[in-house]
Amino acid sequence: MAFESLEVLPLQSAFTQLLGPRKRKDVWGFCAAQEYTLISPEFHDEFLFQYQLPIFEHFGLTHYGCCEDLGRKIDMLRKLKNLRSIAVTPVADVRKCAEQIGADYAISWRPNPTDMVCCGYNEDLVRRIITDGLDACRGCFPHIHLKDVETVEGDVTRLTRWVKLVRETTARCQ
Repeated sequence: MAFESLEVLPLQSAFTQLLGPRKRKDVWGFCAAQEYTLISPEFHDEFLFQYQLPIFEHFGLTHYGCCEDLGRKIDMLRKLKNLRSIAVTPVADVRKCAEQIGADYAISWRPNPTDMVCCGYNEDLVRRIITDGLDACRGCFPHIHLKDVETVEGDVTRLTRWVKLVRETTARCQ
């Protein structure tokens, strides 16, 4: 399971984490392939992933994905032995991704920031999107990642209100 595997990395003191050297096997690697979004899984594997594998297998654990829809490429990603987290972006089908990922990896779900906080703030909309996404991820290990916030239209309270609403919503969905 994804979260049980997080304990594989050694715990270090705060001082060592801030100042001391670390080996790649003791840290996370973050890997992405936005440029390959529209490329077939076969070409993605042949022309990029096969070159990423030997690099990222040196890290303790790896997260894959940023802004690209990986919905057709999850089987390919399973080749990365230390993979623990996969990005599920605003353009991806959360339910289809969750069905493929299951409890094998953490799902780093990134709901659309425009719907969350950037263009107005509609609590009912946010609640519905988060509830639907968590429902799609039932039986999985979702991590909700508010990413790429370009504006809150001068209302900085949206972020704290969003966090409070998401915490309440996730508590009700458990």
